[in-house]
Amino acid sequence: MAKVYLDGQLVAHSAAEHAVVDLYLDDHIALTRAEPGCLKFEVTPDASDSNKWHVSEIFESEEAFDAHQERAKTSEWGQVSAPLERRFKKRVE
Repeated sequence: MAKVYLDGQLVAHSAAEHAVVDLYLDDHIALTRAEPGCLKFEVTPDASDSNKWHVSEIFESEEAFDAHQERAKTSEWGQVSAPLERRFKKRVE
């Protein structure tokens, strides 16, 4: 079964967007790591730009990744973080 890898950046363009990350990201990370099929979910601050975070995800299958995407989209995080810029690249191996 092919694994799904997603890597990239989450970018805030205002103080309000940055505050959303500060308030909601930890819960989003915990919920995602508890999902079936989540092998890795890391979000780390950029060393030189406090408005960027590096995202690295691995899911055991397309089904697990799709379930994560659906859950995240309908979660509180998904709603409040919608304005954040996402620069992600997905690959399946």
